[in-house]
Amino acid sequence: MATFLLDRVQREKIGNEYSHSGHPNGGVPQGTLSGPKCFPVYINDLRTTVPLYKYVDDSTLFEICDRNDVSVIQESVDIAARWTEQNDMNINSEKSKEIIISFAQDGNFRSTMPNIKIDGRDIAQVCHAKLLGVTISQDLTWNKHVDNIVKKAGNRLHMLYQLKHAGITQKDLASVYVSVVRPVLEYVCPVWHTNLPQYLSDNIEVIQKRALKCIFPGLGYAEILRCVNLDTLNVRHTHR
Repeated sequence: MATFLLDRVQREKIGNEYSHSGHPNGGVPQGTLSGPKCFPVYINDLRTTVPLYKYVDDSTLFEICDRNDVSVIQESVDIAARWTEQNDMNINSEKSKEIIISFAQDGNFRSTMPNIKIDGRDIAQVCHAKLLGVTISQDLTWNKHVDNIVKKAGNRLHMLYQLKHAGITQKDLASVYVSVVRPVLEYVCPVWHTNLPQYLSDNIEVIQKRALKCIFPGLGYAEILRCVNLDTLNVRHTHR
């Protein structure tokens, strides 16, 4: 293991040209069996005064504050910033976001929270933020997340149309839908599906209807589901 990690040399190749070799002073090699085991060791000593969730290069700090509490999250951000400096890394302040979730009736709680700073710069306060591919909204509704996954899955339907015009069989087209398009609509659905109003569930179901009717034109949705032995997305999400 030590031989694998120490004195590593890397260089870039563009076409037939190579860059000068460099000696990285940190990090974990990607695409290796040892990488996932090495990474937790690498970030194990990153600790803050507020709860911290670490996932590769996407670390999330959160704090629960009552109205009269004094926020300590800036202190934790400073600790994380010092840790990154000590480990030859930098926090990208432009990609770092702050989201404040509050249902205070007077509506002033958000305005009393000081802006979080990284390297003296305020990070952006946003109404929506992506956390490991899931869009979290300030009001804890899933409208924005559903909009995002419907748009992403809808874009992938174009691939189905192209494959259909290329003469791919209906069986193979159905397999492409199940393996490429449907997973976008089901990613961590146990987190968000049970809280969806009916119209949002319908918006998601529409994508599956469009895909299957593209593959099996002339048939009704229920008939197609029986032919390919698929359930509606609502049924699948409910039982996952």
